[in-house]
Amino acid sequence: MVDIRKLKSRAYVLVESLVALATLVTICSLILTAIDTGRRQLVNSLYQQEVYNVAKMAVQTGESHLELNGVEVSVQRTSRELIVYHKGKEVIRIEKN
Repeated sequence: MVDIRKLKSRAYVLVESLVALATLVTICSLILTAIDTGRRQLVNSLYQQEVYNVAKMAVQTGESHLELNGVEVSVQRTSRELIVYHKGKEVIRIEKN
């Protein structure tokens, strides 16, 4: 005959192992999600920095339109202000007082 106590203890060990594995998978998923989020934020930050660098170059060289490293900016100048656009959105506005 099979001893029921041994089967129960084996089942209990199996359940504990599955719970531990599920906990480990959850922790790993959280860590990988945090790493991915951080990487995306870094990429976005670097892209914004590149937009500002290209805008600065366009203003310094006097260009009204500049495309460099896949970043395109347009500069509008008037006697009272300077506006830099990227993808139709205003990036920088400088006004004289």
